Amino acid sequence: MKVIDFYGNKLSLDVSGVLFWPLKKIAIVSDLHLEKSSYLAKRGNFLPPYESFETLKKLRNVLKKKNIKQLILLGDVFHDNYGYERLENSARDLFNKIIIQYNARFILGNHDKNINIPNLKTLKKLKINNINLTHQLTQNLSIEITGHYHPKVVLLIQGNKISKSCFIVSGKKIILPAFGKFTGGLNVESNTFDKILDSNCDYYLIDNSKIYHFRKDNKKKKLTLNIISS
Repeated sequence: MKVIDFYGNKLSLDVSGVLFWPLKKIAIVSDLHLEKSSYLAKRGNFLPPYESFETLKKLRNVLKKKNIKQLILLGDVFHDNYGYERLENSARDLFNKIIIQYNARFILGNHDKNINIPNLKTLKKLKINNINLTHQLTQNLSIEITGHYHPKVVLLIQGNKISKSCFIVSGKKIILPAFGKFTGGLNVESNTFDKILDSNCDYYLIDNSKIYHFRKDNKKKKLTLNIISS
């Protein structure tokens, strides 16, 4: 767990990929991409099934360990607009229990922007204190917590490339890692991030029980490493 001060708000970055806001008793998670395997299976591309139940079980277990009163789902909860309808009964029951127990707010993403879930109100964005919560960051001056990009740090260790999900903290923006199982990722050194973030970025790589803190050295054009135990 890494605690940061984000414009007067104490936020905790968890090794699970969930962001906790302890004072508000809020948990924020992005990009579960539930039912991605069933979506791809219909198109002849097969992934191991049941990833939705496994992802939801992981989320429930993370939330149970904290004193959380509200869950904010930050977009692309489902891989497409019909993902909820394809959920197996066990996964649907667990999803509904989580939604009810944690008074969940469902922010729409680009994959599930037209989804319709019974008895669940969806939002395009949400503002708490001075922070805007939305799926995809804007290029204005607002303070934002977003998802969408599935950021990853790619390292070369003993000749092998290793890719790990991470949080990005850059100026007024925080980008969360994808929480889902089959979500892929975008290298933090991609030009995409150069166009949308400040030149000074902190990357918090999540790996098992530790958080590894990387900071971009703009003079050397590379990441420098500082290890932080969770």
